[in-house]
Amino acid sequence: MTTVFPQKVLCLHTYFPAAVENSRYLFLWRWCSLFLLFVRTLIVYAAVIGGLRFTGKRQLGELSTSEFAVTILVSELASIPLQDTAVPLLGGIVPLATLLAMEVLLSCLCRSSRRARRLLCGNPCVVVKDGQMDAKMLRMLRLSPEDILEGLRIAGVPKIDDVRYAIIETNGQLSVIPRADRQPLTPSDCLLHPDETGIAQVLVSGGKIIRHNLKQLGKDKQWLLQQCRKRGISSLSEVFLLTLDDQGNLFLQPEKQEDNV
Repeated sequence: MTTVFPQKVLCLHTYFPAAVENSRYLFLWRWCSLFLLFVRTLIVYAAVIGGLRFTGKRQLGELSTSEFAVTILVSELASIPLQDTAVPLLGGIVPLATLLAMEVLLSCLCRSSRRARRLLCGNPCVVVKDGQMDAKMLRMLRLSPEDILEGLRIAGVPKIDDVRYAIIETNGQLSVIPRADRQPLTPSDCLLHPDETGIAQVLVSGGKIIRHNLKQLGKDKQWLLQQCRKRGISSLSEVFLLTLDDQGNLFLQPEKQEDNV
């Protein structure tokens, strides 16, 4: 009796027909198909992650129209070699790499050419000026006054009268510039000169030393131990989090929340 193995499950029957025809090897071939599917998934996943890292951080944050389109197409193309193992792996990776390469080229073109940037990304649009909405611009952007009011509330400006300018940026976000007399006070407005704050670097996380950050701040393990002993901690394994900024401000949190220093 001959056992017919589904073609779309695995292409091994093309190379090993005798083994697949034998029902004794059917169970083995099924496990091989699952293993190869697992390997293909890892390869496609690594290709997508590597491609997105290659395109830059904008691909993961604020997306333009072309970047958003590429993101959608990448998800579709990556699923093809995963759903159908009869499709060669390169059949999914090559168009994936082509799309990401085109996105990088378009980004370089937009950077060097203002005309190309306007064509691909558009221009910022002023939708509120001196507390008045631009009805013509709202119709062009297919936005309602309620959409603008919602954006103003998200920006922390509840009253449209307090707005000097509100601008729809090329990434679709709403930028709000309040009137001068509605902007919050700053220390310089009060003739104050507070100390500068630095960027906190994690030196110890979960009891483990982050050596790159430690070296960047010019510190060593002995210095860490001294700081811990000053706060009643004898070992770095008892530290949940320790940070230090370039102004010398240190934060230390032990493993137990109630012992926070």
